Amino acid sequence: MAESLVSIVLQQLLSITERQAEHELKLVTGVDGEVDKLTGNLLAIKAVLENADKRQVNDPGVKLWLGKLKDVSYDIDDVLDEWNTALLKRQIEQAEGTRVRDAPLLKKVWPSFTLSSCFCLRQVVLRHEIALKIEELNQRLAAIANERSQYNFTSEIRASHEQRTITTSVIAESEVFVREEDKKAIKDMLCEDSEETTTNLRIISVVGMGGIGKTTLTRLVFNDAEIESHFEKRIWVCVSDLFEEERIAIEILESLTGSKPNLVGRDNILQQISEFVSGKKILLVLDDVWNEDPCKWEQLKGSLKNTSRGSRILATTRKETAGNAVGSRRTDMFFLGELSAEKCWSLFCHLAFFDRATEESNKLEDFGRKFVERCRGLPLAVKTIGCLLRFKTEKQWKSILESQMWEIEEVEKDYRIRKDKLIKLWMAQGFLEETRNEGMEIIGEEYFNKLAMLSFFQDFTKNENGGIIRCKMHDIVHDFAQFLTKGECLFVEMNGVQEPWTGPAIKTIRHSMLKFETEDTSPIPIDNWKKLRSLLIESKGNFSGDSNCTEYLLIDSIDQLTCLRALDLGAHPFFPPVRIISDKIGKLIHLRYLNLSGIRYSKIPEALCELYNLQTLDIRYCRDLKELPLGIGKLINLTYLENEGTPLSFMPKGMLRLRRLLKLDVFAVRKRGVVESKSCSLEGLGKFTHLQGNLTIQFCAIGAREAAPLSAMTGLRQLTLDFDSNDAQDEAFFLQALRPPPNLESLYISRLEAPILFCNWMMPLTMLKSVKLGSFGNCESLPPMGKLPFLESLHIDNMHKVKKVGEEFLGIERAGGQITSSSSSSSLSTSSYIAFPNLKSLKFLYFGEWEEWEEWEYGNLSTTSGGQYCSCIAIMPCLQSLIFQSCPKLKALPHQLLQNTAIQVLNITSCPILKERLQSSEDWPHISCIINI
Repeated sequence: MAESLVSIVLQQLLSITERQAEHELKLVTGVDGEVDKLTGNLLAIKAVLENADKRQVNDPGVKLWLGKLKDVSYDIDDVLDEWNTALLKRQIEQAEGTRVRDAPLLKKVWPSFTLSSCFCLRQVVLRHEIALKIEELNQRLAAIANERSQYNFTSEIRASHEQRTITTSVIAESEVFVREEDKKAIKDMLCEDSEETTTNLRIISVVGMGGIGKTTLTRLVFNDAEIESHFEKRIWVCVSDLFEEERIAIEILESLTGSKPNLVGRDNILQQISEFVSGKKILLVLDDVWNEDPCKWEQLKGSLKNTSRGSRILATTRKETAGNAVGSRRTDMFFLGELSAEKCWSLFCHLAFFDRATEESNKLEDFGRKFVERCRGLPLAVKTIGCLLRFKTEKQWKSILESQMWEIEEVEKDYRIRKDKLIKLWMAQGFLEETRNEGMEIIGEEYFNKLAMLSFFQDFTKNENGGIIRCKMHDIVHDFAQFLTKGECLFVEMNGVQEPWTGPAIKTIRHSMLKFETEDTSPIPIDNWKKLRSLLIESKGNFSGDSNCTEYLLIDSIDQLTCLRALDLGAHPFFPPVRIISDKIGKLIHLRYLNLSGIRYSKIPEALCELYNLQTLDIRYCRDLKELPLGIGKLINLTYLENEGTPLSFMPKGMLRLRRLLKLDVFAVRKRGVVESKSCSLEGLGKFTHLQGNLTIQFCAIGAREAAPLSAMTGLRQLTLDFDSNDAQDEAFFLQALRPPPNLESLYISRLEAPILFCNWMMPLTMLKSVKLGSFGNCESLPPMGKLPFLESLHIDNMHKVKKVGEEFLGIERAGGQITSSSSSSSLSTSSYIAFPNLKSLKFLYFGEWEEWEEWEYGNLSTTSGGQYCSCIAIMPCLQSLIFQSCPKLKALPHQLLQNTAIQVLNITSCPILKERLQSSEDWPHISCIINI
């Protein structure tokens, strides 16, 4: 932690130097020498920090020294950020050509000077204050740098790639008995000879968190006598996180031949492997696989393709995607769970009570069970603790159990956090440094994935594409992290019973989360919290909104917490809106993350636009908020503007200056009555070329016939068009003129009044997998969605004027009696056509007037008398799920649809006529084979 803080401060110093040079700004003069001293002391301290971090757990003096270093590093960071913000403010003013009035950074109370004189005087005062602060901090840092000699730290240089422990197939006796069921299951997977296997080489992956026992279990299997006799050759290779294909190939060849190969070049080695394994049944263990690039494994697997039937690769990995990369199917994944409490106890006893008398072991049992409980099912933790205690006395067992390491303040261990929020909080604290090629959010994603692979996180909630949405920390990691940050991070559960904050350590708190279970009136130690950098508030239960409650008073004093980088006030609807969001917010000049979601307030003050460092503004589901501040263009570092569920009437024109914006939930097209000069146009939306993820365009009024050039937004994956303009002609013009981004995966269109049925720009969207259409006011027939070749999911609802669905829905038309595809005028008499070739899920909801779905008159190939093929039209060959809800007048389904053997799910709800028909003797035989009805 200390090392990361020092790195942040050094980066701040570099950033200030570069900004002054780039923009020819010199806000603080006469401190160059002090800055050089700061840099020198920081670099000297940084050189020994790795050694100090290792020693702090056992050496209280080192821990105290690191505490002092953290404290002064935080203060230096605050002053440098103040300096950097002042430079940023000057840069914005120069770009605008005007002065920004009443800036929180420069605000003072002065006699009645002219505005210009007052502004200049405040700059002089600011320069002087920053210079004095830097000089004072330099003295503190120099004293800390001098103290380091007392501890005889050694300078350690971290290798660019840290060497991970190399595993072998040698097994320890202690590992034999705790995984018998798992061992049998994997042996069965290795030895079974299924006729369904299409290749000689089956690839199996053992997946589980670090310390769970993957390597141990694989050793057990590898050394089993049955496995040894089943395979002609067994090979063990430790892959590790640094993927070296040539090294892996050399180790495989060495294991096959029994000697180190005298070959040069990867291709020669792979060729030799191929010759040695040809016709042999082999077992290759790839232990500790991290690489997720399937291409990296292709050549190695290619050298094993001539092995005999029944050959296996057995990989161990912490991540399912790494198993996929090696070549394991989902059915060939073995997910390893935690050990049961009883098995953990058996393993612990085998290690900790080794060679002890029964009487002595019985005396230690109570202590031992407490140790095992804290290992929480992780075999590696059990083995580590067991080996540590093996030669310790009873007194030493008790001392370790009662040591400070286990005195962890109780907190919510099951707290689940959104991955995207966690990364934004890292950004706010300066933990992520962007590069020329990668933004902070990409680097944050990489860090998260690495920590997940190291089992720092667990219990993932994933989306339909397998992406992680939420997670929690593993209990042991959580406890250890709290131990290391004791006195710096504080979790408080407010229960209205006792005062939660006492003791001198409260003054050192930098990050705090307050959880209010009920209304509380404990006094707030606001004077002790002025160095707080994160404040996250979570409320549960009912609150009266009493102005004397702790939450209310804390928010009312928020302007005193001037060091805040992250402030989360989300979902506090009971607070009076005027008192929550006032001009005081503008004093938090360091703020990067601000969550106001769910709060009931009608206006954001212009003072918020003085937060020049703000990266994330979360105003989701603020039901009473209609406008953003007009000065929002000054937030030039704003990266995430989250406004889903907030009924904004327009987007301010100043937003065009937010060129770093990556996330915008909703773009509101100007409502009637809003002054056009204040609002950003549809054409202006096209300038946000860096937008990523999902975007909703809400049309309350289109006004002029504007196009929205979205084709440059290559990062967009989901586009929602929500029409509420009641202007069919303008909507039709917009839809035809729309040029969506090429990588679009999902398209949702709702509340459309235009009679337009289909837009030709959909056809080239090769990534478009999901379409949802709803509440088309004038739609009497369904659009020809069957023409979309890559569509996998189609959801249509609230089409109240549709009475009949015919060939047009499939994308088929008739011309002169000939059947044609509506995408082409050519006849299908000698060609084939597939309607909905990749569709897997089809839903129809709330069709109040739909009565008929026409029978399909085409289908299998047949030949004419001349021996030529006639038309062949296949319909929905991949359909798996078919759902109807609230279609009360629908009478029947096409027979070809009922005979589709690919359908696995058929769900009929509130469709009485259709339900009766499907249960009849005519239709039931066709659908009775569907697995889930």
